[in-house]
Amino acid sequence: MPKPRGAVTGSQLKMVAVVAMLIDHTAYLLLGCKVLSALPASAAGYAGYIQVYRVMRCVGRAAFPIYAFLLTEGIVHTRDWKKYGLRLGVFALVSEIPFDLLCFQQLVSWERQNVFFTLLLGLLAVEGAEYAAGRASRAQSYPGEKSSLAWIVAAGIGCQAAVFLRTDYDAGGVLLVVLLYLLRQSRLRQCVAGFLWLLVTEARWYYAAGLAAAFLLIGMYNGERGRQRGKYAFYAFYPLHLAVLYLIYCYLP
Repeated sequence: MPKPRGAVTGSQLKMVAVVAMLIDHTAYLLLGCKVLSALPASAAGYAGYIQVYRVMRCVGRAAFPIYAFLLTEGIVHTRDWKKYGLRLGVFALVSEIPFDLLCFQQLVSWERQNVFFTLLLGLLAVEGAEYAAGRASRAQSYPGEKSSLAWIVAAGIGCQAAVFLRTDYDAGGVLLVVLLYLLRQSRLRQCVAGFLWLLVTEARWYYAAGLAAAFLLIGMYNGERGRQRGKYAFYAFYPLHLAVLYLIYCYLP
């Protein structure tokens, strides 16, 4: 694989994803569930709130593509994918109650499961396909005929599991991880295919700018980790910010 050229490090991508996610969830809970749900559509300022809401949700669309991309980078470079998967699984369980509180204002809800489950299923789909295909080197670019079936089956199982568990971004999120992994030899192909895939699966025109911004930054990734601010801080922010936003929601009039 040629050495990537760009100005954006992995830690910078993480910061963008974290900020975008915070903006998105703030819009969903505090604007959507608290303000807009209490206002009639004819109320003064309602249209303005809607525009602000859409802009914030659009910014938030940058988060998941970056998470998915960083996951594929982690899969390529990790020494032990099982420990990587265990970490995702632990944070998926830890995050579920804060996620249910934010999304449904319930302590436990089976309606949707948090994004860590989606990322975990993406990891398992990739590793399952790699194992079944018997490919010893991750330096290979695209699967040949013999391994194509393994990828189809593994991706299909991952997607079905996402639909069954009702994970955030569901089957589309799992397929994005698989897609970005398979196209990892070409950053341009990753960005174009990923953008078009999410544009179709998200099905909201006002999300296009946020998705485009995410893949523009991914295209500028230079392959370097950058400054690290704690091994688990990136993971821990997810459940912590969900819990804090829910507390703010509860105390706002």
